[in-house]
Amino acid sequence: MSNLHTPKRNLFLAALPETDYERLKCCLELVSLPQGWTVYENGGELDLVYFPTTSVISLFAASGNGDSTAIAVIGNEGVFGISMLMGRKNTPSLAMVQTAGYSYLLKAAHLRQEFELGSPLRCLLQSYTQGLMTKIAHTAIGTLKPAFKTSLPLVCSTSSSA
Repeated sequence: MSNLHTPKRNLFLAALPETDYERLKCCLELVSLPQGWTVYENGGELDLVYFPTTSVISLFAASGNGDSTAIAVIGNEGVFGISMLMGRKNTPSLAMVQTAGYSYLLKAAHLRQEFELGSPLRCLLQSYTQGLMTKIAHTAIGTLKPAFKTSLPLVCSTSSSA
């Protein structure tokens, strides 16, 4: 396997302690992802998790009128399919390959098992999820209608004024 196609090209996998990485490594499968390929349809069953190395996966949310809006991109820094760790059996968004390349697949059951061990992978996944949710929130705020943006409170206070 060339250096180009090693799981550690994915920065999430590279950040794992060696023992955790070695435990997952044997379960990872290298796949080629063509541009435009649908990774998951909205509502598709989450049975695989993707760790891109040279590919980029875009996440899209459907609006009420049927249009789709890109809400996040996942490249070699991350992982796609983590919503299954929050109890979801189906993906809440459409995921499509934006940039062709390679990714490593892992069965969702393997990731769930590792997560439940409470290993350092769990902490990394929680931190990554928080970062991804922040990116999605920033995207959502950027797409709000100007009239709605100006009506949002700028400061919240939990203390009562006298």
